[in-house]
Amino acid sequence: MPAKMDRIPDEVSTANEAEKRLLASALGLFSEKGYEGTSIREIIERAGVTRPVLYYYFENKEHLFRRLVESWFAELVEDMDRVQVGVVGYRERLKVLIWNIFEHAEGSPTVVRLIFHTFFAPRHQAPKLDKDALWESRFTRIKSIMQEGVESGDFAGHDPDTLAMTFCGMMDMHIMTKINRPHMELSKELGETIVDIFLDGARTRVTEPGAVE
Repeated sequence: MPAKMDRIPDEVSTANEAEKRLLASALGLFSEKGYEGTSIREIIERAGVTRPVLYYYFENKEHLFRRLVESWFAELVEDMDRVQVGVVGYRERLKVLIWNIFEHAEGSPTVVRLIFHTFFAPRHQAPKLDKDALWESRFTRIKSIMQEGVESGDFAGHDPDTLAMTFCGMMDMHIMTKINRPHMELSKELGETIVDIFLDGARTRVTEPGAVE
């Protein structure tokens, strides 16, 4: 599969040309060198603008970073809500949701790499960012699907938080693998398989002729 160009969030894509160049430059450098390892000088040189231009649009490097990450999350959760409209049943809701998240990861691998690095970086190295709020914005939507399963009786005896955390672990492990193996495809079929394994388990049950399950 050919390498994909990063798709920047819609909110960012409506910025003017100089602002977009700064955001693209910062995204590439943050992803390559980390937040701490990237300087304002490197950002403006790669963007081909002057320092006053950067400070016209952004207060500082931290503001630039937050704009990238928060815009991506805002678009992601808005899309998660959109694709679930009219979808009935927790299995189908999980399938459309994981495919949507995979599409975002496929479209913006550099942003995803940056987000994972940020969430797992030592706190003293990370810029000021409300990680808990960003995490909850996605997690609560997945938890609501698990709550549906609990209320239907299919997940009786299970805690929606634990179910959602387990599902996120399965999904995010594949996304993290994509970061290190860019040729791996986060496909719709893969997403559906993950949901089926999560809900049904990996072992295939063979029913003997005439037996009743």
